[in-house]
Amino acid sequence: MKEDILEQLVDGFFLRKASTFTKHNVKFKPSKNDIIHLNKIERSKFAVPSDIDVIAVHLNEKFEKRVSVISCKSWQDGFDVDFYFEHLNDKEKRNIRVGTGEVWKKFRELVDPIWAKAFRDKVYEETNSYDFTYFIAITKLKKQKCKQLDNFKNCDFFLNNLSDNGSYKVKIEFLELESMLSAIMNEKQNTTIEATEIGRFLQLIKAAGLSFNYYHTK
Repeated sequence: MKEDILEQLVDGFFLRKASTFTKHNVKFKPSKNDIIHLNKIERSKFAVPSDIDVIAVHLNEKFEKRVSVISCKSWQDGFDVDFYFEHLNDKEKRNIRVGTGEVWKKFRELVDPIWAKAFRDKVYEETNSYDFTYFIAITKLKKQKCKQLDNFKNCDFFLNNLSDNGSYKVKIEFLELESMLSAIMNEKQNTTIEATEIGRFLQLIKAAGLSFNYYHTK
């Protein structure tokens, strides 16, 4: 997996956890039966598959903690929680184009029931579980624009789509690059060669006596 450095870091971060296996770039789209009632134009919305960036299964956990499903958003200027919370919850605003596509396409499983079902079904197919934690992995939160952080994580609209209206245990969490790097850097140092690329890189950083100095930008 070489196309997205954040996906590589996320994959390596979860692989470091005990009794954990990962799979990445898992494609999914609605089945023909789920869209058979739609007209030709409506069905075209579901013609191109989406993909799950990383799925991790933790064999020593239960319920929603057993499966982590990670969507990576490696936007260098950070993630604007307030913007996406507002636009994804508004039928008109979610169709506004941002970057390479409409807002809803960046989180289709959160807002579209048909895509959400396809997402759940793929997670079950890969993990044998409908319970999971939905992580949004990001470079950083825009600190001045995260008033809606808790509302985003606890949004009934998003959670109902992911959980089939509460039929399954689902949580939404954010995972920042800083927290991943800090967790690894703070682990006890040892001389055993790390199994992942991120682990080996940070092992060399620590061996060289270097550290990260983190600062927030406005």
